[in-house]
Amino acid sequence: MYQRILLAFNGSPDGREALVQAESLALACGATVHLLAIIDPSESMLVVEAMSFTPDNQRFVVQIVLDEGVKRLRRAGCTAISELKYGRPTEQIILSAREIDADLIVVGHRDQGTLARWLNGSVGESILHQPPCSLLVAVKSERRASNVTPIQQLTGRGKR
Repeated sequence: MYQRILLAFNGSPDGREALVQAESLALACGATVHLLAIIDPSESMLVVEAMSFTPDNQRFVVQIVLDEGVKRLRRAGCTAISELKYGRPTEQIILSAREIDADLIVVGHRDQGTLARWLNGSVGESILHQPPCSLLVAVKSERRASNVTPIQQLTGRGKR
């Protein structure tokens, strides 16, 4: 079914939920997961796990988040590859999906109100306008406890 899954991953709680769901699918299908993080140069600050970072160390922090995602997938028995790109997230996700000939794109769902969604946009919705393959928007079920481990617990490191 799925052989190449592209996971847009940023280490946020929504991104970690997408990681969990991509992991389950990859294990069921024997797929390779390509983790993709995107640094949007138009954003002046990155926020991961309620920690903010300046653009000077942004690449370093994003690479740590990607590495932790790959480690989690590999510990579960998945084949995982990571890549860091710069640009507008929707464009980079679509471009990467085409480059790797992805069967499925997995993104997290950021819960925000109507006005915020209108102002900020939705990556998942934007991808639907020009989908290169199937798209899964991972949403955490209200009925089950979170199975998402925060990044600090995975690394054993505290906040910096």
